[in-house]
Amino acid sequence: MITIEDWFSYHKWGTQKQLAHLKTLPEEVYTKEIQSVFPSIKEVFDHVYVVDYLWLERIKGTERPEAPATSLRTVEEASAAFKELHLQYDQVLAEIDPVTIRSFFTMKGIPMTNSVEEMVYTVVNHGSYHRGNVTAMHRQLGYSGVVYDYIYYLNEKRS
Repeated sequence: MITIEDWFSYHKWGTQKQLAHLKTLPEEVYTKEIQSVFPSIKEVFDHVYVVDYLWLERIKGTERPEAPATSLRTVEEASAAFKELHLQYDQVLAEIDPVTIRSFFTMKGIPMTNSVEEMVYTVVNHGSYHRGNVTAMHRQLGYSGVVYDYIYYLNEKRS
């Protein structure tokens, strides 16, 4: 059985693996403007960070969390910010029952009621989706990506 901690561990792994890959590319790749889903890879990471933050606040019980102003200017800054945020997730997830129900409002004001488990799955799925965006952006810029599939995470974790 996969626990929410296991599932979230995959999200952390994918985020840090992608940022580590970006560190091997020329520095300007992170901020280079291109015609894509987002104007730059940096903008994708800013977006994912804000969404991860908002879901953590909802998981903690905040009904109307405020989106933080975020600009992760460098890959190193992004890596550090995500490590800190994900450490907070680890602490909260270790102390909460996954079936705990939270009521909250989306950023558009839509009321929702979901379990912590459902919210964590949403965070992980959202991160995976955007890792795909970044991989496509790498290719647009002439660089290869790295595989982030769950099965690769499991194999790496077991070795």
